[in-house]
Amino acid sequence: MNGGPDLFGSYSPGTGLLHRAPLRAKGIGILVVTVAVVLAPAWPVPTALALVLLVAGSAAGVGAREWWRGLAPALPVLVLLAVYHVLTTGPAQAADVVLTIVVFLVVTRVLMHTTPLPELLDGVVWLCSPVRLVGADPERIGLAISLMLRSIPFIVGAVGDLRDAVRARGLRPNPVRLVTPAVISTVAYAQRTGQALAARGFD
Repeated sequence: MNGGPDLFGSYSPGTGLLHRAPLRAKGIGILVVTVAVVLAPAWPVPTALALVLLVAGSAAGVGAREWWRGLAPALPVLVLLAVYHVLTTGPAQAADVVLTIVVFLVVTRVLMHTTPLPELLDGVVWLCSPVRLVGADPERIGLAISLMLRSIPFIVGAVGDLRDAVRARGLRPNPVRLVTPAVISTVAYAQRTGQALAARGFD
């Protein structure tokens, strides 16, 4: 598969402070970052937070290539947002919006890099435990998030593989031509996933 699994980052074992920190402490840290960004009066706050998170992530072992894989897919959207806000609300607002998004991209990468996925999903299930009061099952919410984290990278990788296959045949990749095989591949993946869940007793 063509690089899709690294879309959100993946856990890499380590012994640093962030790796050893309990998930609850990381959750509190993310909450503090979120509140700071929301209450920030201007772009310098998300700039400082992004720099701090980049340094912390790099100290935890996130390399330059991994940072690039996490930020590169968002660059077209960030550029469009920057241009739009520069034209409508000014450069300061554009910087604030773009840097706020970068902060959350970076904090997600750091979290995924330093936290095993099962531990992360256990935390999500724990956070969702109050939904039992309305008859919902937090375990199913955790399962749905797990499937999402696996499915989106698969789809991105499948499209990349199709694009490479088209180029290998000397053709120019055309989004319209890629739609049908991409949909077929995605549906087949969904069917296989559904069959696997049914075999394990999930309905």
